[in-house]
Amino acid sequence: MSLASLLSIARTALLTHQRAMDVTAHNIANANTPGYTRQKLLLTPETPQWGPLFSTGRGVTAAGIQRTRDAFYDSTFRTDSGTMGRSGTTYEYLGRIEATMGEPSTTGLASALDGVFRAFADLSGDPASGPNRELVRQAAGRVTQQLRSMSSTISNVRQDALEDMRVQVDQVNQLSRQIGQLNGRILASGGPSHTAADLMDQRDLLIDQLAQLVDVRVLPRADGTVGVQGGGQMLVDGEQVTALAVTTVGSGFGLVTQSGGNPVDARSGSLHALAQLTQTDLPAVQAQLDQLAQSLVTEFNAIHRAGYTLNGATGVDFFDPAGVTASTISLSAAVTSSADNIAAASVNAPGDGGVAAALAALATTGVVSLGGRTLREHYVGLAAGLGLDVQSAKQDFEAQLVLVEQADQSRQAVGGVSIDEEMVGLIGQQQAYQAAARLISVADEMMQDIMQIL
Repeated sequence: MSLASLLSIARTALLTHQRAMDVTAHNIANANTPGYTRQKLLLTPETPQWGPLFSTGRGVTAAGIQRTRDAFYDSTFRTDSGTMGRSGTTYEYLGRIEATMGEPSTTGLASALDGVFRAFADLSGDPASGPNRELVRQAAGRVTQQLRSMSSTISNVRQDALEDMRVQVDQVNQLSRQIGQLNGRILASGGPSHTAADLMDQRDLLIDQLAQLVDVRVLPRADGTVGVQGGGQMLVDGEQVTALAVTTVGSGFGLVTQSGGNPVDARSGSLHALAQLTQTDLPAVQAQLDQLAQSLVTEFNAIHRAGYTLNGATGVDFFDPAGVTASTISLSAAVTSSADNIAAASVNAPGDGGVAAALAALATTGVVSLGGRTLREHYVGLAAGLGLDVQSAKQDFEAQLVLVEQADQSRQAVGGVSIDEEMVGLIGQQQAYQAAARLISVADEMMQDIMQIL
């Protein structure tokens, strides 16, 4: 081996180990940077020099920078993040409706219904009593107010869910555009083996954020770019991006592509929860409340119209027959104007309280339109079912939170930066650098000796 070859080997060793120290320093500097993955300089022997009898090594070179990242852990983390986003959003929105019901309590609708039946029972014992009649009217007014309040809450929650969907769809579109732009920069930098590691970390961080909104599937490409599918739709393909929009689906809302209007099923993430809330969950709760309101109006009016008011009139409605939904239920104009228009008697005779007693008996009478359940049982079943849904969503959220943390810890164990480990590696790189420098010094001394001989 010539002195020139020796100097060349020493030079490549110096440059390579200096670059290795640069990579280590970069890792240490980004130890707390969100989304950063530990980088490693890949070392490989230089192509040897072939002679007549044997080959001679030519030193070391850097083959590229590698990220210590595991695709399996990434996929697990993103799947769990999407499930957590779905259950967390469901818990948040259904919890707001449950809080409005406030059951069991002394101020909820169940208590208000009990109050109406008690008031009619008291009125049946003294049908001419003005205070008893006023108590009936006030108790019924509380029931209508509770139903309208719950219906208003559902409507507000639905509107908030729509606004939230629009905001999150904008976030999906923005994240997709940024991922597409990073794909272009990675491709321009020369791909994964060159200087694209930091850009890839930024892209993966954006994909992690996207996975909280919609289910994500990442399709790696050989050139270092990726394709990203969401809801079965290719959101990002290289630098090409497909934007999403919110559309009406049945009584709720869903997702479509902006160009072409193709339906998109989010499948996971908070957008999936919002779509399910507006299309299924909220309409189901509203339908049960409307069913209760309609049965309340129908059953009460059927009995009340057959009775006699304090003035001897008959055929008077207790509830407004036009208001048969939870949002429109109200007392009839006659009852609203005067409590004397409440029909308590089954015959036009003083002291008779047959109709009031019949209305009080609705507390324990099954209603055909409610599947044979009483009015109170129907509502209690609704409140209990909603409570179970909220509790289930809460438990799912808490369980997924643990899984997400475990998946993130697994990712950090593989790709996170350990300062101690980097310092140990830095010592080895420094020693290699010093050895290469010493090699240059030895080559220089040998050359000086040759010069002196000559």
